[in-house]
Amino acid sequence: MKTKKILTFILVATLICSVLAFSACNDKDEEGYTLVMPDGAPAIAVACLSDKISTNDTVYTLNKKIVSSLVISDEALRSDLAIVPANLAAKMYNGEADIKLLAVVTNGNLFVLSTQDKQIESLEALAGKMVYSIGQNSVPDIIFKTLLTSKGISFKVGEEAQSGVVTIRYCGDGAEANAYLFASQEKGEEVYGVLAEPEVQKGLENDLYEVFDLQKLWAEYSDSDYQGYAQAALIARSSVCEDKEFINELLSELSKGMSVAVANPQLVESNVKSIYPQTSLQGNLSATVISRCNIDAVAMPNGRDYFETTLKAVMAINKNLVGGALPGDGFYYSAD
Repeated sequence: MKTKKILTFILVATLICSVLAFSACNDKDEEGYTLVMPDGAPAIAVACLSDKISTNDTVYTLNKKIVSSLVISDEALRSDLAIVPANLAAKMYNGEADIKLLAVVTNGNLFVLSTQDKQIESLEALAGKMVYSIGQNSVPDIIFKTLLTSKGISFKVGEEAQSGVVTIRYCGDGAEANAYLFASQEKGEEVYGVLAEPEVQKGLENDLYEVFDLQKLWAEYSDSDYQGYAQAALIARSSVCEDKEFINELLSELSKGMSVAVANPQLVESNVKSIYPQTSLQGNLSATVISRCNIDAVAMPNGRDYFETTLKAVMAINKNLVGGALPGDGFYYSAD
């Protein structure tokens, strides 16, 4: 009888230890990472990315967090992975942040709108005109300025149009730029705006006219195979990048999610709102808008030349916006 009790105790103890060991193994095989990004096109880029990334022996949970563009720099420094403006990624690395660039994920969603239905063949036609623009000193702003400079067109910042130059007045966001354009249109004034999707569609729906796709103009200027420029980039802590199996699977799932997003605008809106209820992406997404947001994963290191072409344009205007120099080899993630 005593022997049976001892055997029973041993069996129960063994069972308990097995359960605890199994639980420990499960805990060990599950990890979590935080992925932070600003609202807008970067949020669209990952809206349909799975929250679970599985490798052969580990399931990684992605905690996606959408924040205001005003705080993305600080949030990115605290996170495992982040989507940030291309120049900020370089500036962080040059500032000795221990990160690597995985891929460019948004490739420009910038268009020039007009209050007048006039056929315009070249950017030279903007000389002497007022242009309301977004994002002073941002990558989109510098792309526009670089294109003007390439045509020999002078520009200045001001509140009244001046003969012979493009006068740029900066706005807080696309909604504010559209408001100026609508008001000018009512007065019969010929003015222009540099805006990003989805605010471009709002302008078109209110009788503004699209005159230039800046992504196409940039591809012509840079002689690039990519229809756009490096707008926002996916970065990760170097320690996270040590698990190449995870990073490679993440990039694969990212590309799949982008394909889903283009075909399912309502799902994109729903997913983004569930993370960030105050998102600007509410009630204005369509397949057209998403396709014009130009989301596509251009992975490193193959996309390095493409990325650096954008950085060089930024540096030509203000090298401090990228931290003073092009990032070195250690910045670029390689699966090899």
